[in-house]
Amino acid sequence: MWEIWRVLLAMQLMAVRCWFADAQPVSPPATIRIGALLAYNSTIGKAVRPALELAVRDINNSSLLGDSQLVLHLGNSNCSAFQGAATASNLLKDEVVAILGPQTSVVSHFVSHMATVTQVPLVSFSATDPSLSEEQYFYFVRVTHSDDVQMQAIAGIIQHYGWREVTALYIDDDFGNNGINSLLDALQSMGPNTVRKSNLSPTITSEEISTLLTKLSEMESRVFVVHVEPKLGRELFIMAQRLQMMSQGYVWIVTEAMTSVMNDLSTDPKFSQALQGVIGTRSHIPGSSLLQDYKDRWVELHGNDSSVGPAQMNNVYAWYAYDAMWTVANGIRIFLDAGGATTFVDPPARPSDAGGESELASLKVFRDGKLLLDSILDQQFTGLTGPVQLDERNDLMGSSFDVVNMVGEGLRVVGYWSNATGCLPFAPALNTTSMLNENSSQSQLQTVIWPGGGVDVPKGWVVPKIGRPLVIGVPNRVGYKEFVESSVDSNNRTAFRGFCIDVFQQALSNLPYAVSYYFTSFGDGNSTPSYDALVDEIAEKKFDAVVGDVTITTKRSMSVDFTQPFTTSGLVVVVPVKQSNANYAWAFLRPFTPLMWLTTGAFFFFTGLVVWFLEHKKNRDFRGRPKKQVVTTLWFVFMTLFFSQNERVNSTLGRAVLVIWLFVVLIIISSYTASLTSFLTVQQLLPTIQGISSLVSSNVPIGYQTGSFVRDYLLQLNVAPDRLVALNTLDEYTAALTKGAGRGGVGAIVDELPYVQSFLSTECAFTIAGQEFTKSGWGFAFPKGSQLAIDFSTAILKLAENGELQRIHDLWVNTNTCSNRNVQTDSMELGVNTFWGLFLITGLASLFCCLVYWTRMIIRHRRVFRERKLDGSERQMSRLEASKSFMKSLVTFIEEEETPTKRIRSSQRRKKSKEWLSSPEQISPSSSMPNDSKRVSRSPERSNDGSVSKKLEIQSTMVVSENGTMPPEHNESPATDATRDIREEQDSPNYHQTVSQPT
Repeated sequence: MWEIWRVLLAMQLMAVRCWFADAQPVSPPATIRIGALLAYNSTIGKAVRPALELAVRDINNSSLLGDSQLVLHLGNSNCSAFQGAATASNLLKDEVVAILGPQTSVVSHFVSHMATVTQVPLVSFSATDPSLSEEQYFYFVRVTHSDDVQMQAIAGIIQHYGWREVTALYIDDDFGNNGINSLLDALQSMGPNTVRKSNLSPTITSEEISTLLTKLSEMESRVFVVHVEPKLGRELFIMAQRLQMMSQGYVWIVTEAMTSVMNDLSTDPKFSQALQGVIGTRSHIPGSSLLQDYKDRWVELHGNDSSVGPAQMNNVYAWYAYDAMWTVANGIRIFLDAGGATTFVDPPARPSDAGGESELASLKVFRDGKLLLDSILDQQFTGLTGPVQLDERNDLMGSSFDVVNMVGEGLRVVGYWSNATGCLPFAPALNTTSMLNENSSQSQLQTVIWPGGGVDVPKGWVVPKIGRPLVIGVPNRVGYKEFVESSVDSNNRTAFRGFCIDVFQQALSNLPYAVSYYFTSFGDGNSTPSYDALVDEIAEKKFDAVVGDVTITTKRSMSVDFTQPFTTSGLVVVVPVKQSNANYAWAFLRPFTPLMWLTTGAFFFFTGLVVWFLEHKKNRDFRGRPKKQVVTTLWFVFMTLFFSQNERVNSTLGRAVLVIWLFVVLIIISSYTASLTSFLTVQQLLPTIQGISSLVSSNVPIGYQTGSFVRDYLLQLNVAPDRLVALNTLDEYTAALTKGAGRGGVGAIVDELPYVQSFLSTECAFTIAGQEFTKSGWGFAFPKGSQLAIDFSTAILKLAENGELQRIHDLWVNTNTCSNRNVQTDSMELGVNTFWGLFLITGLASLFCCLVYWTRMIIRHRRVFRERKLDGSERQMSRLEASKSFMKSLVTFIEEEETPTKRIRSSQRRKKSKEWLSSPEQISPSSSMPNDSKRVSRSPERSNDGSVSKKLEIQSTMVVSENGTMPPEHNESPATDATRDIREEQDSPNYHQTVSQPT
């Protein structure tokens, strides 16, 4: 309890002290202490120390801080986390407001926690560990590129040259481990790559380096990425040269930790000679007047110092350190302008059991440290290395690197990389978009001098000179021995032969190097093994490759790399066939289904009835005795099959119906002819199942080859598992298809096309139903990222181009079918579903014409019916009798023949009716009759019981000439066109008038 009160009291005293400090005006201090944490004896430390001293001198000589002067306090970490923490503690006791460094990532991790507690910003110029950007290191600022960005550049170089296997050599600490992890992430995002990691202890000896490199030289990979400090890198490369690993075929890529010291190795010729041909990345720093002035002042300040030469002056980390000092100075200026004070206060008291009495717990806290940190982050200026601006993770913005090549005594720039452009042969000009676009299209770097002095790009992969031969798995299958077959000879040795084996051996002979290998069987020989399990053996490192009839599928490609397919494949359906009896007596009925025949016949009768209905009144060809009308109508409609009907169609509605019907007949006859021709001449075999769609929708059992991926494929199509039957041999194929679905067999077999072609070459009772419904191929499988897969693909393409692949195929596989029949014909009878649209059109058109005709007849009859009432010839009747009389007269009106003269008479009577209605007093029976015509009226006859006779009143017309003879026009056939008859009758000189004579 007492400890809690002590803490609260200390916090209150600190608050009071801060209040009094804020209440008094703040004046800029005369001196401002800046700390620097270096490794004095390291290569980078020797270059950074004079750069920092020069930066402090330049800042104090400027008016940036007014009357305040920077005082540099140096500390030696000796690349040790413990010593670095002790040195940092001493700097914090000196109340430095910021610390430049630490130089290494290991020291930075430890000191960053101290900076967070004391609120003193750390501004590093060489610690590149990506994990230092995490939120826990809040006061850590990095004025250099993180390894996250640098490893993306190295991954871009690896992708540019197409290397698939990489060996990473790195120091086993935070700097090395986190940097290589960033490389793995970058390579993974660019595609499948294999990275072997080999860590180096910071205390590794020359003998241990020799042992490690000897082991690596026996492996396949020849691409090495080195991420170590220069001191360890020197030992590594000198040993690699001694082991002849700096010769042709090798690729060595180094990071900026090494390239920063490789530009001037005149004092170390042994190291320089070992680095010949090495490539690496270096921060892209364009030349500028600021950089040249810096070099001039360097010579002026350190020209007489023999320990500081051009190597230290041109060190890139020295330039970053110079910019880091200016970053802190600019932040202090902003800090002072905002009223910040370089005041340190005592930390809160801590219990003794929590380290409260330790030296670290007594370090004072920079009161306005957060304000200074914000001031450092909130600035932007141009330094020696280019634009200096920090992002939200406190890292330097920008991501451009030079690709350098060690040639002679220094580095040669051979390319440029950035996130925006990738690899380019030259750095784009600043603010020149056209140059950037132009260079972006160039995918090649400049010529690189590789280890051994060659200029040809190394493959990056070789067959190990010393090591075990490749273990290649081969499926021990049952059936289809022409593809893969294994047999045991008298010496108990297993021999392998077949189409796939010959292709592999022929492709192997085309490789530019020798490969030692041996085959091993997979499976017990009693049944075909699972090919998915065979491929998984590669991922489990039991096999180095798989050779056989292995289908390339998406699932398998996720765990292995396949070569280029050496044969095409796809799934087909095999079904039993039955002979189509095309020579029986009723074969001509086969093109149409029975329903189609019935529907077509019904529409023939329906169309004939419609035409009779529309033509009966005005066309004498469709009149006469009932028997004659029926025969004429049937004859007319069936003659439309041959488009040779003799009867004329006079009405417009009838002609419309006939035109549509003739179009329908044309389509039906054409379809029937084509289907019958195909049935009699092409189709010889009729599959019982028409393809994969009908097979899946049915309930018949389905056979598949044991071990094939077909089972998984059918399950994906929602086929029930109990419908699937595994088959091993060709005899099982034949027996299952022969039995059929109803007798314990299968209705169809789904298998790959090469197997089916071989099966059908000897079995003529089966066929392929439908078409091939998947596309794939067979390939050889290798581990992910294996260079052998690429080289074998190239060899297979060569075999395909020179015809050797086809020769091997023809040697082993027989693809001839029985009698060269066409077994993939899908012939089906034509049904109503094919033509229902045509029947709908002709049916609706016929009904519409009948409706129009019926409406016109009703309208015309109503007019005639009203005229009769006006004549007074109709007696008064009840409503029921009037309705019956109207319907009888309507039927009679439709049934009676219509002649051209009657239509004229009807027109005159309608005109007269209108006159009578307008002048009823002038209407008289005699006045309406012409002088030269005679009207005879006869009363309706009655029966003996007094009822009106059932004889219908028939209206007839007669044209009488002056000499009492019939006009010549009436000698013509009444079937002539109505309009033409009317015109001729009106123009006749014998035409006088029309007489209406009720009968």
